[in-house]
Amino acid sequence: MESSFDADENKYKEIYKKKGYTSDYVVHQNKLVDVSDSKEFGPHEVYVIARYLFEGIRNPADTFVLYILKTINGSKGTFIQRNRLKKDRDLVASFFDNIPQKNISKEDNLL
Repeated sequence: MESSFDADENKYKEIYKKKGYTSDYVVHQNKLVDVSDSKEFGPHEVYVIARYLFEGIRNPADTFVLYILKTINGSKGTFIQRNRLKKDRDLVASFFDNIPQKNISKEDNLL
């Protein structure tokens, strides 16, 4: 069953998908990895287009961040940071903290 919490996430992802943000990413060993082709990107090769915080209605542990990203090779997509395990939170935070400030912009934000 889809909650309104999930519906919001899916709504945002769908809006961006229609604009070409089709890749899904994971963070692994301080690299952003495109799930579809396993290409890896360092923090300096990633641009943050937008960031949305979704808070869990019933459980604060369900809070997560949806990142809208593009990479130096033109790949565009999304990354979801879920706050479940401290180790994972720290790994993701370290990666995003190392993205240069000049690569963080809302200029291309679609919403």
